[in-house]
Amino acid sequence: MSVLAARKCERHPSREAVARCPSCDGHFCRECVVEHAGQLLCAACLAKQTATPKNADRARWRRAGRAARLVAAVVWLWVVFYGFGQFLKTIPSKVHEGTVWRLGD
Repeated sequence: MSVLAARKCERHPSREAVARCPSCDGHFCRECVVEHAGQLLCAACLAKQTATPKNADRARWRRAGRAARLVAAVVWLWVVFYGFGQFLKTIPSKVHEGTVWRLGD
């Protein structure tokens, strides 16, 4: 007799266990297990795996916050590069031409 056959269902003590749930390690009869994604799961573990997150609104706000930070970072970088370009425009053209070092001009 196998070890699994000697076990009893956790929900129906009068029935033999035919499967072990890999999530909770409980032993269950045929009525208590369901195949999901190639595994036999008990009803409680199946409900945990397929349940929608309770904090869906919080996750949505978290994604919105990340997007806002990304947009703010891009705008900040654009302002920095624009400011740097404006600074470069204020440098006299002699520096760009390489004639600033010549004496007497």
